[in-house]
Amino acid sequence: MNPSYDEAEQVLKLPNSYFDRGFKRGKEEGREEGIEIGVEKGREEGREEERKELLQTIPIAIKMLLAGMELQLIVEKTGLSQTEVEKIKQQLETKQDKY
Repeated sequence: MNPSYDEAEQVLKLPNSYFDRGFKRGKEEGREEGIEIGVEKGREEGREEERKELLQTIPIAIKMLLAGMELQLIVEKTGLSQTEVEKIKQQLETKQDKY
């Protein structure tokens, strides 16, 4: 009993369809992984940029505090939170108490 040409053709296509499904699945998983990596890298770069900005802003806040400026004005002009400015102020007061 010989299989017909159409049956043989279908059998030959089966491995290709499995391959195609596997390839598509792998491609989708790779794309998802790439997106996840890109998002994480973006977050890391954002945190690094925020840290750099903070390091640039703290000396300005210190100068403003030493000049006797009000906390609210320092918060508005530097973008630091009130809590951050208060911590800087406390550290300055602690240092001045030591000297």
